Amino acid sequence: MTFDEFDRLVGRVLGGARRPNEEQRECLAHDPATPLLIVAGPGSGKTTVLVLRALRHVLVDGLPPERILITTFTRKAAKEIRTRLIEWGTPLLDAALAQSRADGDRCGSEFLIGVDVNRFVTGTLDGICEESLSRGREPDERALVVVEAFAANQVLARKGEVFATAQRVGRQFAEYLALYSNTGDPPSSLGDMTRVVRTIVDRLGQDEVDLKGYAALGPHHAAKLAICEILERYTAHLRSTGQMDFAILERIFFERLTNGRVPDALADLGAMLVDEYQDTNPLQERIYFKLAGVTGAALTVVGDDDQSLYRFRGATIELFRDFRQRAAAELGGAATRLLYLVENYRSTPEVVGFFNAFIHNDPDFAPARIDPPKPLIRSNQPSANLPVLGMFRADAATLAVDLASFLEQVFRRGGRPGDPLLPEAIRAAAAGGDLGDAVMISHSVGEFGRPFRGNPPKARFPWLLRRELEERGISAFNPRGRALKDIAEVGRALGLLLECIDPSSAGHEEGPIVEAMAITSSARAVLRRWREEAQAFIATDPPAVLPNGLTLRGVVNGWRQFGRGLGKSMEWPLLDLLYSLLPWMPMFQDDPEHQVYLEAISRAAAQAATFSPYRSLLLRDEPHRTRSKQAVVRDVLAPIADDLVEVDEDIMPSVPRNRLNFMTIHQAKGLEFPLVIVDIASAFKSNHPTQKFWRYPEEPSPVTLLEDDLAGCTPIGPLRTRRTALQRSFEDLIRLNYVAFSRPQSALLLVGSIPCLRYDTTVRHVATFWRQDGTWPWRTPVKGRPPPMANNLPITCI
Repeated sequence: MTFDEFDRLVGRVLGGARRPNEEQRECLAHDPATPLLIVAGPGSGKTTVLVLRALRHVLVDGLPPERILITTFTRKAAKEIRTRLIEWGTPLLDAALAQSRADGDRCGSEFLIGVDVNRFVTGTLDGICEESLSRGREPDERALVVVEAFAANQVLARKGEVFATAQRVGRQFAEYLALYSNTGDPPSSLGDMTRVVRTIVDRLGQDEVDLKGYAALGPHHAAKLAICEILERYTAHLRSTGQMDFAILERIFFERLTNGRVPDALADLGAMLVDEYQDTNPLQERIYFKLAGVTGAALTVVGDDDQSLYRFRGATIELFRDFRQRAAAELGGAATRLLYLVENYRSTPEVVGFFNAFIHNDPDFAPARIDPPKPLIRSNQPSANLPVLGMFRADAATLAVDLASFLEQVFRRGGRPGDPLLPEAIRAAAAGGDLGDAVMISHSVGEFGRPFRGNPPKARFPWLLRRELEERGISAFNPRGRALKDIAEVGRALGLLLECIDPSSAGHEEGPIVEAMAITSSARAVLRRWREEAQAFIATDPPAVLPNGLTLRGVVNGWRQFGRGLGKSMEWPLLDLLYSLLPWMPMFQDDPEHQVYLEAISRAAAQAATFSPYRSLLLRDEPHRTRSKQAVVRDVLAPIADDLVEVDEDIMPSVPRNRLNFMTIHQAKGLEFPLVIVDIASAFKSNHPTQKFWRYPEEPSPVTLLEDDLAGCTPIGPLRTRRTALQRSFEDLIRLNYVAFSRPQSALLLVGSIPCLRYDTTVRHVATFWRQDGTWPWRTPVKGRPPPMANNLPITCI
């Protein structure tokens, strides 16, 4: 089949709406003999191009699906790719086979009969590496087990001896970690400390850092040496137990490729397509180049330098920006071709015009973009006769009231009517429109700040908005808004679990097992709080809700009997105990947020089985009865209390249609909604130094500081440091807001505090178009007293 025949087949079988536009067609038609770099703007159909190019490799180039590898950045994206490959590939292959038979093409028919559209190799790079290593294991090799994030952080904290190291090294270690914390302060909990250490040790592997050079380079020698020792203890434990984290997984995979051990499943690759290449790290790039080099596979990479968000995970935008030169140096052959996708099928012209203006606003950002830069995005959608909107108020509480009223109007009271500011009314879609058509996004969805000097944590805008919505009968969905340890129902459930396995006696705050254990003081305080909440709940004597008539008190006492060595069973899974308590806590069954919390706890217990000696089982007979209880506390409950367990976005289900979804900008990437509300400035009432990192930095961000710290001992260092750390900090904020501004289909509403819009403001903010050189195009010079608001706004304030 020729490419032109393939193009016509797509239009005929999938319909005219699926037929590629000219830009997409050029990408699909490109000769696989040379690498292809596709710079795909927001809403331009990059997933469509990836899927159709993969199918083109089958129908035009004659590659069976098992010789085609497609990698994505997330498991969710991989699932979407696989779904489309099947949905589009099946009818295309059927039609191609019918045409081949009608033409009497025996060879073509035999090939197509043997094609199985389910055999495309798709997934994240980590998933591909894991599966390949598992299948390619030699008979005498030990099976390798990849530990998920929670288990890996637990092993890092415990076997790496993070807390003990912090106590031993003291102030120097705390000051070094403070450099790379988001607040600039030393981490205040074991969870925070472990997260910063994890960031550093992962980067040491991703950047292929020379550890001796790292420890010897620059100041903080004692702290860096301690980090290397933590990493050594951590990796030694993983090796001894046949385990690895994702960074080690990629390193082992690359080493085997280098040594000629190409996995059988990938040894005959004919084509490789890489999505979201702008978020690739240096080690991953070496894997891609090595695979392409040893197999000769056609290489297509897709991404957008303007949408790179994951520098904090090692993503190196410079790899994408300089891909053509790097590919030529690594792979040789003909030069890489550069193509653009800029036809936007998502957003109205008003929204597209706004984010176009934003990404071109700061002249200093231009050298950080790919060269030649992506052209202006073109909207392919009709105008909704609705400008980009702004809602700015004096304080977060007032903003929450007005935004909640607006959402109530739009989704519960027939819509916000048109007026001189808004020619068109804003209302829910006539056929099933609801709050699920809107999203509230910001850099953080945290509902409370940190406690300060004994004072309770301060409520943030997401909590204020949640409260105002609930007063209007509207629910929110923000399972990442609070730490698991601070969710009342979670604390009650885990407190009940504690009372079952280690009941406290009269006059004691703790049970005998917890009391004798060496856990952090912060975890101990949380466990006590949970226990108190559980005891208060038991004291209310909740009625029986089970058919057998058992009360909560009866179930708790029954588990206490088992815990004393009574009963027939020799062992019992921890999760069975937890689930037996849930009938008295219906929120875990009925409320979507609490279902997410329960899934996070369940995963923590399940993952603990990879490193905990009793694998989250409770045993009846001594000495294992006490030891198994200690393991549950140490390996499951204390980590949750120490905030080591986070709600992973992979476990969050589809948002209920009748709830307002809160998302970070990172979560929202790749998604689209009719109405997008972006909180750009609800917390920025003054030019407070602790907030500058999120709006207009005067110092480099922790992530770019770490890059500079490692630059002298990693091959990627010179490429990164062509731009200063402060420039890279500004660039990250520009890209972050660009992603946020490009999510809407019909309406974009920016919300924040009034000082960010005042003519004479000192609250400079990248999101409101402030440039790094201190100029602000929203401000027009006037004589005399300045107006209260910027008078050159590209938004309509309501």
